[in-house]
Amino acid sequence: MKVNIKSAAKSVIAVIPMLVSACGGGGDNSAHPPRATTPTPLVVVTPPVTTLAQDLQTTVPAPSYAANSEALAFFNAFNTVRAQLGLGLLAESVKLNTAAANHGAYQAQNLELDLFATDSATGRPAFHIESQGRPGFTGVQELDRAKYAQYAGMYVGETGSFGLGQGAVKSLNDLMSTVYHRAAFLYQSPRDIGVFVGTDKNQTVIVEFGFETKGQFNASTYFGSYPADKQTGVPLVAASELPNPLQDVALSDYPTKTSYPVNVVSVEGSTLAVSSFTVTESGQSAPLEVRLITKERDPNKYLQGNYAFVVGRAPFKANTTYNVMFSGTVNGIAVSRSWSFSTGVL
Repeated sequence: MKVNIKSAAKSVIAVIPMLVSACGGGGDNSAHPPRATTPTPLVVVTPPVTTLAQDLQTTVPAPSYAANSEALAFFNAFNTVRAQLGLGLLAESVKLNTAAANHGAYQAQNLELDLFATDSATGRPAFHIESQGRPGFTGVQELDRAKYAQYAGMYVGETGSFGLGQGAVKSLNDLMSTVYHRAAFLYQSPRDIGVFVGTDKNQTVIVEFGFETKGQFNASTYFGSYPADKQTGVPLVAASELPNPLQDVALSDYPTKTSYPVNVVSVEGSTLAVSSFTVTESGQSAPLEVRLITKERDPNKYLQGNYAFVVGRAPFKANTTYNVMFSGTVNGIAVSRSWSFSTGVL
Protein backbone atom coordinates (compact mmCIF):
# COMPACT_ATOMS: atom_id res chain seq x y z
CA MET A 1 0.00 0.00 0.00
CA LYS A 2 1.58 3.27 -1.02
CA VAL A 3 0.35 6.77 -0.36
CA ASN A 4 1.53 9.74 -2.36
CA ILE A 5 0.97 12.57 0.10
CA LYS A 6 0.60 15.21 -2.58
CA SER A 7 -1.75 13.38 -4.89
CA ALA A 8 -3.70 10.96 -2.70
CA ALA A 9 -7.43 11.56 -2.75
CA LYS A 10 -8.82 12.98 0.47
CA SER A 11 -10.17 10.25 2.76
CA VAL A 12 -13.61 11.01 4.13
CA ILE A 13 -14.28 9.73 7.63
CA ALA A 14 -16.37 10.63 10.62
CA VAL A 15 -17.12 9.75 14.21
CA ILE A 16 -16.36 6.58 16.15
CA PRO A 17 -19.24 4.28 15.22
CA MET A 18 -19.49 1.02 13.39
CA LEU A 19 -21.92 -1.21 11.61
CA VAL A 20 -21.00 -4.06 13.91
CA SER A 21 -21.40 -1.95 17.02
CA ALA A 22 -24.80 -1.23 18.39
CA CYS A 23 -26.99 -0.92 21.40
CA GLY A 24 -29.08 -2.87 23.79
CA GLY A 25 -28.54 -5.20 26.68
CA GLY A 26 -30.87 -7.53 28.53
CA GLY A 27 -34.06 -8.88 27.07
CA ASP A 28 -34.86 -9.38 23.43
CA ASN A 29 -33.38 -6.52 21.41
CA SER A 30 -35.03 -7.56 18.15
CA ALA A 31 -36.29 -4.02 17.59
CA HIS A 32 -32.70 -2.90 17.18
CA PRO A 33 -30.81 -5.14 14.73
CA PRO A 34 -27.04 -4.65 14.50
CA ARG A 35 -26.27 -1.25 13.03
CA ALA A 36 -23.91 1.50 14.09
CA THR A 37 -23.04 3.47 17.19
CA THR A 38 -20.47 6.06 18.16
CA PRO A 39 -18.02 6.04 21.05
CA THR A 40 -17.05 9.38 22.49
CA PRO A 41 -14.64 11.47 20.35
CA LEU A 42 -11.05 11.34 21.49
CA VAL A 43 -10.75 14.96 22.70
CA VAL A 44 -10.11 14.72 26.44
CA VAL A 45 -7.54 15.77 29.00
CA THR A 46 -4.09 14.72 27.79
CA PRO A 47 -0.67 14.86 29.46
CA PRO A 48 1.91 17.37 28.18
CA VAL A 49 3.91 16.03 25.27
CA THR A 50 7.16 17.24 26.85
CA THR A 51 6.89 14.55 29.53
CA LEU A 52 9.83 12.16 29.21
CA ALA A 53 8.79 9.63 31.84
CA GLN A 54 5.76 7.40 31.62
CA ASP A 55 3.06 6.58 34.14
CA LEU A 56 1.49 3.29 33.12
CA GLN A 57 -0.44 0.52 34.80
CA THR A 58 1.62 -2.51 33.86
CA THR A 59 -0.38 -4.77 36.18
CA VAL A 60 -3.98 -4.57 37.39
CA PRO A 61 -5.91 -6.47 40.07
CA ALA A 62 -7.66 -9.67 39.06
CA PRO A 63 -11.18 -8.70 37.94
CA SER A 64 -14.35 -9.91 39.65
CA TYR A 65 -16.06 -11.07 36.44
CA ALA A 66 -17.30 -14.62 36.70
CA ALA A 67 -14.94 -17.33 35.52
CA ASN A 68 -15.53 -18.23 31.86
CA SER A 69 -17.89 -15.27 31.47
CA GLU A 70 -18.07 -13.17 28.29
CA ALA A 71 -17.21 -10.05 30.31
CA LEU A 72 -14.01 -11.66 31.58
CA ALA A 73 -13.10 -12.79 28.06
CA PHE A 74 -13.53 -9.24 26.74
CA PHE A 75 -11.55 -7.74 29.64
CA ASN A 76 -8.61 -10.11 29.13
CA ALA A 77 -8.57 -9.76 25.33
CA PHE A 78 -8.71 -5.97 25.49
CA ASN A 79 -5.80 -5.74 27.92
CA THR A 80 -3.83 -8.12 25.71
CA VAL A 81 -4.26 -5.69 22.79
CA ARG A 82 -3.15 -2.74 24.93
CA ALA A 83 -0.10 -4.66 26.12
CA GLN A 84 0.80 -5.47 22.49
CA LEU A 85 0.81 -1.75 21.77
CA GLY A 86 2.82 -0.76 24.85
CA LEU A 87 -0.17 1.00 26.42
CA GLY A 88 -1.16 0.91 30.07
CA LEU A 89 -3.58 -1.80 31.16
CA LEU A 90 -7.09 -0.99 32.36
CA ALA A 91 -8.39 -2.05 35.76
CA GLU A 92 -11.93 -3.26 36.31
CA SER A 93 -14.22 -0.64 37.81
CA VAL A 94 -17.30 -2.11 39.45
CA LYS A 95 -18.91 1.33 39.20
CA LEU A 96 -18.32 1.47 35.44
CA ASN A 97 -19.69 -2.07 35.19
CA THR A 98 -22.83 -0.71 36.83
CA ALA A 99 -22.99 2.28 34.49
CA ALA A 100 -22.68 -0.01 31.45
CA ALA A 101 -25.36 -2.37 32.76
CA ASN A 102 -27.67 0.54 33.56
CA HIS A 103 -27.35 1.88 30.03
CA GLY A 104 -28.03 -1.56 28.60
CA ALA A 105 -31.15 -1.78 30.74
CA TYR A 106 -32.31 1.66 29.55
CA GLN A 107 -31.98 0.62 25.92
CA ALA A 108 -33.79 -2.65 26.54
CA GLN A 109 -36.69 -0.77 28.14
CA ASN A 110 -36.98 1.74 25.29
CA LEU A 111 -36.94 -0.41 22.19
CA GLU A 112 -39.06 2.06 20.26
CA LEU A 113 -36.19 4.57 20.14
CA ASP A 114 -34.07 4.95 17.03
CA LEU A 115 -30.71 4.56 18.70
CA PHE A 116 -28.91 5.37 15.46
CA ALA A 117 -30.47 8.77 14.90
CA THR A 118 -28.55 11.93 15.79
CA ASP A 119 -29.56 13.49 19.08
CA SER A 120 -30.52 17.10 18.34
CA ALA A 121 -29.33 18.50 21.68
CA THR A 122 -25.83 16.99 21.71
CA GLY A 123 -25.22 16.22 18.04
CA ARG A 124 -24.21 12.68 19.05
CA PRO A 125 -25.74 9.36 18.05
CA ALA A 126 -28.76 8.54 20.16
CA PHE A 127 -27.06 5.33 21.25
CA HIS A 128 -25.09 7.31 23.81
CA ILE A 129 -27.96 9.50 24.98
CA GLU A 130 -30.70 8.90 27.53
CA SER A 131 -33.80 11.08 27.93
CA GLN A 132 -34.95 12.07 31.37
CA GLY A 133 -38.36 10.67 32.23
CA ARG A 134 -37.93 7.50 30.21
CA PRO A 135 -37.78 4.11 31.95
CA GLY A 136 -34.32 3.26 33.25
CA PHE A 137 -32.91 6.79 32.92
CA THR A 138 -29.66 7.28 34.86
CA GLY A 139 -28.04 10.18 32.99
CA VAL A 140 -28.02 11.93 29.63
CA GLN A 141 -24.46 11.04 28.54
CA GLU A 142 -21.96 8.44 29.70
CA LEU A 143 -20.17 10.75 32.14
CA ASP A 144 -23.54 11.56 33.73
CA ARG A 145 -24.40 7.86 33.98
CA ALA A 146 -21.00 7.06 35.47
CA LYS A 147 -21.52 9.72 38.14
CA TYR A 148 -24.94 8.19 38.87
CA ALA A 149 -23.06 4.95 39.51
CA GLN A 150 -20.76 6.95 41.84
CA TYR A 151 -17.76 6.89 39.52
CA ALA A 152 -16.05 10.26 40.03
CA GLY A 153 -14.53 10.40 36.58
CA MET A 154 -12.84 13.35 34.89
CA TYR A 155 -13.33 11.45 31.64
CA VAL A 156 -15.61 8.59 30.62
CA GLY A 157 -15.92 7.15 27.10
CA GLU A 158 -18.37 4.57 25.82
CA THR A 159 -18.58 2.11 22.98
CA GLY A 160 -20.52 -1.02 22.12
CA SER A 161 -20.84 -3.86 19.68
CA PHE A 162 -22.49 -7.23 19.09
CA GLY A 163 -21.20 -10.70 19.79
CA LEU A 164 -24.03 -12.12 17.67
CA GLY A 165 -23.78 -15.43 19.48
CA GLN A 166 -20.04 -15.72 18.82
CA GLY A 167 -18.93 -14.11 22.05
CA ALA A 168 -17.67 -10.80 23.39
CA VAL A 169 -14.17 -11.35 21.96
CA LYS A 170 -15.76 -11.31 18.49
CA SER A 171 -17.19 -7.89 19.31
CA LEU A 172 -13.74 -6.66 20.33
CA ASN A 173 -12.23 -8.01 17.13
CA ASP A 174 -14.92 -6.21 15.14
CA LEU A 175 -14.25 -2.96 16.98
CA MET A 176 -10.53 -3.29 16.30
CA SER A 177 -11.31 -3.81 12.60
CA THR A 178 -12.39 -0.18 12.23
CA VAL A 179 -10.64 3.16 12.26
CA TYR A 180 -12.54 5.09 14.92
CA HIS A 181 -13.39 2.37 17.38
CA ARG A 182 -9.77 1.24 17.28
CA ALA A 183 -8.62 4.80 17.85
CA ALA A 184 -10.92 5.03 20.87
CA PHE A 185 -9.60 1.77 22.28
CA LEU A 186 -6.01 2.97 21.79
CA TYR A 187 -6.63 6.18 23.72
CA GLN A 188 -3.79 6.26 26.21
CA SER A 189 -5.22 8.02 29.28
CA PRO A 190 -7.99 5.74 30.69
CA ARG A 191 -7.18 3.67 33.76
CA ASP A 192 -10.50 1.94 34.34
CA ILE A 193 -12.97 -0.17 32.37
CA GLY A 194 -16.48 -1.48 32.87
CA VAL A 195 -17.96 -4.23 30.70
CA PHE A 196 -21.54 -5.38 30.26
CA VAL A 197 -22.50 -8.26 27.98
CA GLY A 198 -26.23 -8.68 27.48
CA THR A 199 -28.17 -11.88 27.10
CA ASP A 200 -30.29 -10.40 24.32
CA LYS A 201 -30.42 -12.09 20.92
CA ASN A 202 -27.64 -9.83 19.57
CA GLN A 203 -25.36 -10.46 22.57
CA THR A 204 -24.87 -6.72 23.02
CA VAL A 205 -21.61 -5.52 24.54
CA ILE A 206 -21.38 -2.11 26.23
CA VAL A 207 -18.01 -0.83 27.39
CA GLU A 208 -17.23 2.20 29.56
CA PHE A 209 -13.66 3.39 30.10
CA GLY A 210 -12.25 6.38 31.94
CA PHE A 211 -10.11 7.80 34.70
CA GLU A 212 -10.97 9.65 37.88
CA THR A 213 -8.24 12.01 39.14
CA LYS A 214 -5.32 11.39 36.76
CA GLY A 215 -4.95 9.57 33.49
CA GLN A 216 -2.04 7.29 32.71
CA PHE A 217 0.37 8.30 29.97
CA ASN A 218 3.18 7.03 27.79
CA ALA A 219 6.60 8.60 27.47
CA SER A 220 6.92 11.43 24.98
CA THR A 221 8.96 9.10 22.75
CA TYR A 222 6.16 6.51 22.51
CA PHE A 223 5.35 5.25 19.02
CA GLY A 224 3.02 2.30 18.54
CA SER A 225 1.67 0.36 15.59
CA TYR A 226 -1.14 -2.10 14.91
CA PRO A 227 -1.41 -4.88 13.84
CA ALA A 228 1.59 -5.61 16.05
CA ASP A 229 4.91 -6.84 14.69
CA LYS A 230 4.78 -10.56 13.86
CA GLN A 231 1.06 -10.69 14.70
CA THR A 232 -0.70 -13.60 13.02
CA GLY A 233 -4.29 -14.29 12.08
CA VAL A 234 -4.93 -10.67 11.06
CA PRO A 235 -8.36 -10.21 9.39
CA LEU A 236 -8.56 -9.44 5.70
CA VAL A 237 -11.03 -6.53 5.60
CA ALA A 238 -12.26 -3.56 7.62
CA ALA A 239 -15.52 -3.54 9.53
CA SER A 240 -17.89 -0.87 8.24
CA GLU A 241 -18.63 2.22 10.31
CA LEU A 242 -21.36 4.83 10.40
CA PRO A 243 -20.98 7.53 9.33
CA ASN A 244 -18.99 5.78 6.67
CA PRO A 245 -15.28 6.58 7.06
CA LEU A 246 -14.66 5.73 3.40
CA GLN A 247 -17.13 7.66 1.29
CA ASP A 248 -15.87 6.04 -1.89
CA VAL A 249 -17.06 2.66 -0.57
CA ALA A 250 -20.66 1.68 0.12
CA LEU A 251 -21.11 -0.19 3.39
CA SER A 252 -22.18 -3.26 1.45
CA ASP A 253 -18.90 -3.15 -0.52
CA TYR A 254 -16.53 -3.26 2.46
CA PRO A 255 -15.90 -7.01 2.03
CA THR A 256 -14.55 -6.46 -1.50
CA LYS A 257 -13.11 -2.91 -1.42
CA THR A 258 -11.26 -2.56 1.86
CA SER A 259 -8.39 -4.16 3.74
CA TYR A 260 -7.93 -4.45 7.48
CA PRO A 261 -6.82 -1.03 8.79
CA VAL A 262 -3.15 -0.54 9.65
CA ASN A 263 -2.19 2.34 11.94
CA VAL A 264 0.57 4.09 13.81
CA VAL A 265 0.09 6.26 16.91
CA SER A 266 2.35 8.62 18.82
CA VAL A 267 1.94 9.98 22.35
CA GLU A 268 -1.34 11.74 23.15
CA GLY A 269 -1.29 15.43 22.28
CA SER A 270 1.55 15.17 19.78
CA THR A 271 1.39 15.97 16.06
CA LEU A 272 2.14 13.08 13.71
CA ALA A 273 3.02 13.91 10.09
CA VAL A 274 3.23 11.25 7.38
CA SER A 275 5.92 11.22 4.70
CA SER A 276 5.39 7.64 3.53
CA PHE A 277 3.16 4.81 4.76
CA THR A 278 3.29 1.62 2.69
CA VAL A 279 2.08 -1.97 3.02
CA THR A 280 3.60 -4.51 0.64
CA GLU A 281 2.84 -8.18 0.16
CA SER A 282 5.89 -10.26 1.04
CA GLY A 283 7.82 -11.19 -2.08
CA GLN A 284 6.37 -8.28 -4.09
CA SER A 285 8.05 -4.96 -4.91
CA ALA A 286 5.07 -2.68 -5.48
CA PRO A 287 3.11 -1.49 -2.43
CA LEU A 288 -0.63 -1.93 -2.40
CA GLU A 289 -2.95 1.00 -3.03
CA VAL A 290 -4.40 2.57 0.11
CA ARG A 291 -6.47 5.39 1.49
CA LEU A 292 -4.57 7.48 4.04
CA ILE A 293 -6.61 8.67 7.02
CA THR A 294 -5.24 11.39 9.30
CA LYS A 295 -6.68 14.32 11.22
CA GLU A 296 -6.12 16.56 8.19
CA ARG A 297 -8.01 14.11 5.96
CA ASP A 298 -10.94 13.80 8.34
CA PRO A 299 -13.66 16.25 7.34
CA ASN A 300 -15.46 15.76 10.66
CA LYS A 301 -12.28 16.27 12.70
CA TYR A 302 -12.76 13.41 15.15
CA LEU A 303 -9.45 11.66 14.58
CA GLN A 304 -6.71 13.19 16.71
CA GLY A 305 -3.41 14.42 15.34
CA ASN A 306 -1.34 11.58 16.80
CA TYR A 307 -2.93 8.87 14.59
CA ALA A 308 -2.42 7.79 11.01
CA PHE A 309 -4.29 4.91 9.33
CA VAL A 310 -4.12 3.26 5.94
CA VAL A 311 -6.96 1.16 4.55
CA GLY A 312 -6.41 -0.75 1.34
CA ARG A 313 -8.63 -0.63 -1.71
CA ALA A 314 -8.96 -4.41 -1.80
CA PRO A 315 -8.91 -7.16 0.84
CA PHE A 316 -5.68 -8.63 2.08
CA LYS A 317 -4.92 -12.13 0.84
CA ALA A 318 -5.46 -15.00 3.26
CA ASN A 319 -2.45 -16.64 4.93
CA THR A 320 -0.10 -13.97 3.60
CA THR A 321 2.67 -11.91 5.19
CA TYR A 322 2.66 -8.14 4.68
CA ASN A 323 5.54 -5.75 5.31
CA VAL A 324 4.81 -2.24 6.55
CA MET A 325 7.08 0.79 6.33
CA PHE A 326 6.31 4.17 7.89
CA SER A 327 8.31 7.38 7.88
CA GLY A 328 7.30 10.80 9.11
CA THR A 329 7.71 13.15 12.06
CA VAL A 330 6.32 13.53 15.56
CA ASN A 331 6.36 17.17 16.65
CA GLY A 332 8.88 17.77 13.88
CA ILE A 333 11.27 14.98 14.93
CA ALA A 334 11.89 12.27 12.35
CA VAL A 335 10.49 8.83 13.12
CA SER A 336 10.40 5.61 11.11
CA ARG A 337 9.26 2.06 11.66
CA SER A 338 9.11 -1.17 9.69
CA TRP A 339 7.30 -4.33 10.76
CA SER A 340 5.35 -7.26 9.40
CA PHE A 341 2.19 -9.22 10.14
CA SER A 342 0.43 -12.25 8.67
CA THR A 343 -3.21 -12.64 7.79
CA GLY A 344 -5.55 -15.47 8.66
CA VAL A 345 -8.59 -16.63 6.70
CA LEU A 346 -12.08 -15.24 6.26
